Amino acid sequence: MRHLILPGLIALALAGCKAGPAKPAGFVDSARMTKQKDLPFHRAWRGSKDGLSRYKKIYIAPVDTSHLLEMSWWKKGEAGAADNFKKDIKKIAREFRVVLRQAFKKPPKGVKNRYVVVDSPKGADTLVLEFAIVQIVPSKAALEALSWVMPFGSGILLTPLNTSSAAMEGMFRDGRSGKVLLAFADREGEKARPVDLAGFTWYTHAKAIMKDWARQLVLVANQKPGEVIPDTKVFTLKPW
Repeated sequence: MRHLILPGLIALALAGCKAGPAKPAGFVDSARMTKQKDLPFHRAWRGSKDGLSRYKKIYIAPVDTSHLLEMSWWKKGEAGAADNFKKDIKKIAREFRVVLRQAFKKPPKGVKNRYVVVDSPKGADTLVLEFAIVQIVPSKAALEALSWVMPFGSGILLTPLNTSSAAMEGMFRDGRSGKVLLAFADREGEKARPVDLAGFTWYTHAKAIMKDWARQLVLVANQKPGEVIPDTKVFTLKPW
């Protein structure tokens, strides 16, 4: 039994590596962005040395989907897949804006959030968060079911070979001047799971990634001088 479980856990850990960066989609100016050691994103750029500490209110703009990168699975999928995807992505964008607002209204445990969520971007002390979903590679239930490997008697299902991922670009702006204070871009793959029930829906993994991003953005907006915001874990014991 031990000989069967250990390889399964190793495979899960390997499958859960952080996804590589996506190519720039044009929502933010990527020319000046680099890897910042204190931020959990692939690339970022600070346009203000003063940071975000002087702001007390935050406006979260509607999530942008107009900068989606072309994804090859559109052409390889079933008939109508691209049209269905476009409809679904609009719904996900609306849902994610709600997730972002809720994250700032009910911040992660231990985070002292100084922001009040407002409905207007205007104001001297208002921070504006603009966010774009630039790529989503969905999990395909049929392909995942075929690609699962289950060691006999171990009770462990390995992560599918065709993992889903999501990529984003975003920025924090000054509500009055429109000046970009912080721009960022990131791409994450689905988490490795011991029993991948999430693989039976197209976008469960993407939604989980976006919840992680929402949490990180609250931390970044409240970041203290010298504080390092850690990246998300690539493995979870939750099966959904």
